[in-house]
Amino acid sequence: MNEVEPQKNPYWLLQPLLLAVMLVVGFLFGIYFQTSNETQVIRSPHTQHLSSYHKLGEILNFVQTKYVDSVDIDHLADVAAKAILKELDPHSYYIPRKEAEAVTNRMQGNMDGIGVEFFVFKDTVYIIDFVPGSPAAESRLKKGDVIMYINDSLVSGVNRELYEIVDFFRGPESSFVGIDAVCSISGEEYSVELLRGPIPLSSLGASYLVEEGLLYVKINSFTSRTYREFMEAVEEYSSPESGTNLILDLRHNPGGYLQEAIKILSQFVAVSGKPLVRTKGASTIERTYRSTGRRFFNMDKIVVLIDGASASASEIIAGVLQDLDRGVVIGHQSFGKGSVQEHFVLNDNSAVRLTVSQYFMPSGRGIFKNELAQKVSQQDLEKFSTPNGRYVTQGQAIVPDILVEPDSLFSHANFNQTLTVVNRLAFSYFINNLSFIESPDFYISDSIIPENWLNDLLLLAESQDEKQLIVDFYDNDSPRLYSFLKARLGRFFFGDDVYFQILNETDPVFNAAIEVIQNGEIAGILRSRR
Repeated sequence: MNEVEPQKNPYWLLQPLLLAVMLVVGFLFGIYFQTSNETQVIRSPHTQHLSSYHKLGEILNFVQTKYVDSVDIDHLADVAAKAILKELDPHSYYIPRKEAEAVTNRMQGNMDGIGVEFFVFKDTVYIIDFVPGSPAAESRLKKGDVIMYINDSLVSGVNRELYEIVDFFRGPESSFVGIDAVCSISGEEYSVELLRGPIPLSSLGASYLVEEGLLYVKINSFTSRTYREFMEAVEEYSSPESGTNLILDLRHNPGGYLQEAIKILSQFVAVSGKPLVRTKGASTIERTYRSTGRRFFNMDKIVVLIDGASASASEIIAGVLQDLDRGVVIGHQSFGKGSVQEHFVLNDNSAVRLTVSQYFMPSGRGIFKNELAQKVSQQDLEKFSTPNGRYVTQGQAIVPDILVEPDSLFSHANFNQTLTVVNRLAFSYFINNLSFIESPDFYISDSIIPENWLNDLLLLAESQDEKQLIVDFYDNDSPRLYSFLKARLGRFFFGDDVYFQILNETDPVFNAAIEVIQNGEIAGILRSRR
């Protein structure tokens, strides 16, 4: 984005004044407050501030009626709203109308479409997966097939931008989308017409049995569907009679609905009425969330994996289990987002995400992170005690019971750029071996990846810089890079569960969790003072 030159932009001088717009829209005329289950209108009770609101309204009126040039009031309102929320804290922000619906859909775990996932390789659009139960999954479309036309618009062989292809798939609910495709195995051309509709988006990244009695579940975010999806995964791999050990992977999980995290926590606590989380804010009623005591499965040993991108609801689960001496936390220090945001929908359907309170764990500590605490030694921090007498601290987010250095793969400075090239190579191997997809005995083995895979990877790099990044990555940790290539290939063939099964084999954090469970170290860790 180019920098704005003040002398050439007539809006620049007005921006400080136009911070009024959001307040005028949001508070003078009322706002909608949306929870996960209901929407109600809230009007500001602070009538003593009405003069300020009127002042802001006057400024807006002057800009609209007196300014020398015509102005885009909607655009200026968005600019003003973003500026106002930016002044508060990093977690309060404004969501423009065009983005608000998509944000709500993600939080609700839904989207409109046909449920197809595609990959563009060498200017060709390939189908790589489907959302289970979606119109696309129930159609003739198959993995690896080429999409030539979407609603009579050519999409393969014409250098389409990714957003263009996505836009072709989009449309009103209950409208039809026509697809002309080619079977990659037989070469047969065919057409399908699919009805767009609501598509459920899973909040789970993966779930599978590591070994008998040990379940791995990765949660990507906490949407309105997370508790149900978590329980379905537990039900698939566990029985109410026998105990199950659990590795709960919350790495790179930014959080989401608090209620979903609370319901999951209740499955780990046997007694009813146990305080789990307390929320407190200057303008909100203090509230304590307690366990229900209604457990449907017997979870025995629990290990939670976190990293620097684990935030909010992820930190709550890790922190509560730590404070109750119920589970061991492994990984790296979490993000430190110890506050509650509520979602307010404005009259024009834009929205505000506003910080309204803070979280407090069962020990009484907050889970926020501050710069001062980062510079203080662990011994000098304020200490809180768990039931077993372990010390936990405040101000450094969630500090794991077992610290493991971040995965070299994902902590690499140029991971995303390298990921793009690795994806290309994995996909090329997928297409070249597509005939195996119909074999019931096929599985991802080392034999499917050529010994000269590094040379193949370098050939797919589009610049000298990309080649150098790959070489640096390879020199730093070649086994992990190979594991990632194999995992991506596994995902193209079999989906996310296989992707994480392969990737976890060489993941140091995951392997630390396995060691703690298999060696019976959890009880000792939960009794030790830190």
